[in-house]
Amino acid sequence: MIFAFGHGVRANRIWVRVFSFLPFLVSATVAQQQSPIAYRLKYSGTGDHRVHITLTLPERLFQTTSFVMPRNYPGGYNLVLYDSFVENLRAFSAEGKPLKTAKETDGPRWRIKEGANGLQRIEYDIDVNRMEQDLRASIDASKAREGYLGILGYSVFGYIDGLQHRKIQLNVEAPKGWPVLTTLSPAVPASKANASAEANDYDALADSQVLMGPELRLTFIKGKIPLFMAVYSEGDADLSAEGQLARDALDAMQAYFGNSPFAAYVVQLELLRPIAGHSYGFSQEHMNSGTFSFTVTRAITTRSSVEDKQAALFNYAHHIAHCWIPKRAYGTGYSPFKWEMPPVIDTIWFNEGFARYAAIEALSESMSPAQQTAFRSGHFARLRQILEDAPAFIREMPLLELSREASFMYSLDFRIGQNTYARGALMAAEMDTRIRSSTGGERSLRDALRFLLDWTQRNQRAFNAEELRGLLSQSTGVDLQDILARWLKPEPAPLPHS
Repeated sequence: MIFAFGHGVRANRIWVRVFSFLPFLVSATVAQQQSPIAYRLKYSGTGDHRVHITLTLPERLFQTTSFVMPRNYPGGYNLVLYDSFVENLRAFSAEGKPLKTAKETDGPRWRIKEGANGLQRIEYDIDVNRMEQDLRASIDASKAREGYLGILGYSVFGYIDGLQHRKIQLNVEAPKGWPVLTTLSPAVPASKANASAEANDYDALADSQVLMGPELRLTFIKGKIPLFMAVYSEGDADLSAEGQLARDALDAMQAYFGNSPFAAYVVQLELLRPIAGHSYGFSQEHMNSGTFSFTVTRAITTRSSVEDKQAALFNYAHHIAHCWIPKRAYGTGYSPFKWEMPPVIDTIWFNEGFARYAAIEALSESMSPAQQTAFRSGHFARLRQILEDAPAFIREMPLLELSREASFMYSLDFRIGQNTYARGALMAAEMDTRIRSSTGGERSLRDALRFLLDWTQRNQRAFNAEELRGLLSQSTGVDLQDILARWLKPEPAPLPHS
């Protein structure tokens, strides 16, 4: 089947979207040609566990502007008030004279008044201990321990409004003798006490991690995509086994998607003694890394069962899959990202469900036929059970509405998150079955996802739900639009039993 997009009203809509995207491309290109903004993170290792952040502009800024802290992060689908942990924010001219700053009442912005000598430097502190105490979800918070600091970029780094697309030079200063690793430029052995790296823009800096300390265990594992294991553990753990599981997961996902869009991958693994009232168990993907923050009871040890190892393997694979979907093929709302508030996203079912399905397929390919059947049927049974157990009001939600609710409530009410990814994964399974059947096994959903990754790379923009209908079908020559249309309806489509 041929899908035409180049005529009539539909073509006009596409051109409107292209032209509306041009100012973003032009401003980003100009910003990339300018000198980088210097960011410095300094940590003394003292008992108060504060980090000191400094932003220095290469030229003076002669206008009233705003400094902005994030209130969410890509794939977090939640409101996180990182601005509440900013302390002692000050702004200075090139001559070191303080400028007037004022925090907005509601938003995560500090207004910086224009000075006669212009703005050149902003400084502030972040109390990492208070952040971990106040944020009940472990995956949201940076961590500070005796001999360890694990920093999530978006939790400590803000930006100057309008300068998000400028290149960034990051410098890290640690206590004397402490090894330092930044996921922007990982290396083993790590730098001692100081490290530096470059980021193409604020998004890349915010989605990176800075890890340091004598209690940080760093391991390099060779492979097509080099793997760095950066582990902090407060209990017994078989780090060699953890590394092998992560290596197997990374290899499986690279083989499935067929390309290597990042030079290396970093696993930030934290195995912690739990804090009362806090939740653990979620992981978080980044552009070329993943944060896996668990209690020590999740650690893989010599006593771990096969089922425990398979669960850990799948968790690694699922979040590594996100480095492709949605990090490099994404729907409207995901990118360009709105750091000040959770964006409303219509395609979280794609982000979470299709990435989950890709992980299932990628891991099953290395198994024997009997193992493959048991592995796939077990995952699909759990996905179907999620839909069958859902309350009526969730079952009756159209998928776009469910995705929009998940934009804010994905993990806060995990019934919403689970039903979003379950519908998406089962939709992907039905599409894959049709593609394989219609092409005699010569093509699969993997071909459609690879096409979508190439399309995003060529066009450098998000797709919308309407475009996705055609793109998935166009890539394999198999019409999938009716499957997508049925799954978007309030009542879930018939559940596949593959």
